[in-house]
Amino acid sequence: MAETSYTHHESDLIQAGKHILIQLPSGGAKIVNLKANSNVGLGKFGTFESNKLIGKPFGLSYEILAQKELRPVGHVSKNTTIEETTANNREIIDDATVQRLSHEEVIQLKEQGLQGKLATEEIIKKMVDSHSEFAKKTEFSKAKYIERKKKKFMKTFTPVRPTINTIVDYFFSKNPDKIKHLRVDTLSQLLCLANVHANNKMLVVDDTQGLVVASVLERMGGHGQVVAIHEGDYHNYDILRYMNFSQEIQDTLYTVPFALVDPEAYDEPFEVLTDEQFAVLQDDPKRTYLRRKTAYDYKVKSRKLLHEGDFDGLILSSSLTPESVLKVLKQYVCGSRPIVVYSFNKEVLLQAAYWMRRSTDFLNAELTESSLREYQVLPGRMHPNMMMSAGGGYLLSALRVIDCPFDPALAKRGGGNDDRRFKKKKTEAPAATKEEPSTTTTITTKEDTPMEDTPKENTPKEDTPKEDTPKEDTPMKDTE
Repeated sequence: MAETSYTHHESDLIQAGKHILIQLPSGGAKIVNLKANSNVGLGKFGTFESNKLIGKPFGLSYEILAQKELRPVGHVSKNTTIEETTANNREIIDDATVQRLSHEEVIQLKEQGLQGKLATEEIIKKMVDSHSEFAKKTEFSKAKYIERKKKKFMKTFTPVRPTINTIVDYFFSKNPDKIKHLRVDTLSQLLCLANVHANNKMLVVDDTQGLVVASVLERMGGHGQVVAIHEGDYHNYDILRYMNFSQEIQDTLYTVPFALVDPEAYDEPFEVLTDEQFAVLQDDPKRTYLRRKTAYDYKVKSRKLLHEGDFDGLILSSSLTPESVLKVLKQYVCGSRPIVVYSFNKEVLLQAAYWMRRSTDFLNAELTESSLREYQVLPGRMHPNMMMSAGGGYLLSALRVIDCPFDPALAKRGGGNDDRRFKKKKTEAPAATKEEPSTTTTITTKEDTPMEDTPKENTPKEDTPKEDTPKEDTPMKDTE
């Protein structure tokens, strides 16, 4: 193998025993657990040896040849410029009679292609040449016809690294019920509203086969802690195994069943053996004991992390009612931390939003829905896709509020500037009017200064017992 001028990181290469996502020429995809010294079958597109793919980088396209061989091919560009034309397909009769090749001849071409005796380009060329109405088609129709034949006869595929984006698209198109119709744009909004980042301590209730948990783990990158609450004794996070997470990332995940969320819940104790008792065990009992002890220690540590609280966020994506879950788990979330609830049904979140707004434990409860529209972007052929998903679910977000008694010290500290300004003017004003301790002149503001100059405001001077003194009468005569 010739040396190249660039190097790949180990994670950028396809490894044995890992899952990969294979994009097929038909537009679909397939998840494969690539094992060494085995064959990988892609149905009508052929079969190849796994060893031919191990050690190669992701993202390259390969063509399946005869004898299960692979040949790297370049990416076929669809951005071909088509000249504008006024022609149309009005006079074309597009039925089975326009194809001069019989059904048996087409099957024979497919078999020759699978055997490697005939290239895909030659098969498509024969199909085009035998089409009696192909020359009458518009340039757009010709391009669409050739593209359909490529999807049908081409034997090229592209191995892609499993990421949250590719996994969500795969399950949303193949089995959306498994992930509760959680679309990629809604998932991105969920992670943004929950403020998921490294060094966080997140609390997750996931009922999407582990999609939400995997998204949080991928974003945190092994820095922080994730406590996942699940129904039953064991979780069903099936999507986690497709992500090829390192052991460092897997060690940040802790799972707790709902039955053990309550600190007072009974848990079956584990009998710890002494060194002498452990030494007399046989090999199989030793392995069983160590496995059970590891599981018990993991469960104890997971419950301890949960009951310590101080979580930086709470994410709910469960079939349970949000109110019932929040009543139990809200106590473990810190104040001013986000809480995000996902559901495919809007009515469930409407009821939860009404409950949140009436509660003193939550603030700024909002119900949102994101919209996603896919476009075909080609020269002269840009338009929205004809078939798109109608919805990707709804999100309910709020902030956790710690309801505590009123503390005057906090209020005084919050309005310190106003209090100092108020006290300063209150102490300075009596110093200027020592002889007349009137409540109307002790506090002076900018608005009060023009009112003090008018004689009508000095009515208290006339009511004072000093009216008979000549000092008070002379200024009154001058004013008249």
